[in-house]
Amino acid sequence: MRTAEIAALIKKIADEEISSRFRNLREDEVIFKEPGEFVTAADLAAEYALSDGLRTLYPQAIVTGEEDISKNPMRLVELLEADCGFLIDPIDGTNNFIKGNEKFAVMAVALQKGEVVASWIYLPAYEKLAFAEKGAGAFINNDRVSVPEAPANLHDLIGAAHINRMPEDLRSIARENLRKIAINKPAYCAGYDYVAITEGEKHFSAYYRTLIWDHLPGALIYGEAGGYVMGLDERPYTPRNDGTGLLCAPDEEVWRKLFMEIFLFN
Repeated sequence: MRTAEIAALIKKIADEEISSRFRNLREDEVIFKEPGEFVTAADLAAEYALSDGLRTLYPQAIVTGEEDISKNPMRLVELLEADCGFLIDPIDGTNNFIKGNEKFAVMAVALQKGEVVASWIYLPAYEKLAFAEKGAGAFINNDRVSVPEAPANLHDLIGAAHINRMPEDLRSIARENLRKIAINKPAYCAGYDYVAITEGEKHFSAYYRTLIWDHLPGALIYGEAGGYVMGLDERPYTPRNDGTGLLCAPDEEVWRKLFMEIFLFN
C-alpha cells in the first residue's frame, strides 16, 4: 500500500481545503444536517478532493466518505464488499472546527474485503499524523509508538468518555460512575482522542455511538500501538459489527476494571 503517498495527500488536502478555512468560515459555508450536527464547505471540499486523489492512486478502488454515505447509503455496502476501498471522514469534530477549537481531525481508513488494513489520523492544527498498517505497528509523525501503562488506581485515570449519546438512564449511571476517575475530558473529536490515548495524554476512551468512519481509523492505530479495543457489548469492533458502545484501554485488565466499575449497566 502506498501509505506515504496517502499521508502526503491527506496533509496537502487538509492544508488547501480545511486549514485555509479554519476560523475563517463564512456563514453560508455552515450547513445544518440534524440537531447538533453540521457540515461545512471545508468538509465537502476535503472529501471531494481526497476521494479524487485516492482514486488517482487506486483507480479500481471504491472510495467514499461520511458525506457521500449520508446521501448514498448503498455506498457503504459497496465499500465493505470491495477488493480495495477507502473510507474518509473529512473533518472529525466539525462542531469544534466551526467554533474555532483546534481539536479536529482528518481521518481515512483502507479496507480489503471489509477488513481494515491501514488507517490515518491527521490533526492539522497540531501538525500531527498518526498512522498504522495492520500487523506493522503504529506511528505518530514517523516515530513508532506504544500505548503507555495506565496508573494502577482508577481514581488516577484521565478519561475521554463521550456519554452524551447514551440513553438518559445509562447516561445518568455513567456520569455518576465517572466520579471514580480523576477527570473526564472528552475532546468531542474521536480522532483527537484516539491520538491522545495512544500517546498517554488520556488513559481511556468510551463511546456509545460507533459510526465506522469515526472509529475504524483510531481503533486500528490504538490496537497496533498495543491498546485493547472492545465493544461495550463485549464483542470485537469491526466494520461489519459496530455493536453498541466502544471502550479502549491500555490493556485488558484496565479495560475490565473500567467496564465493571463504570460501564456495566446491568
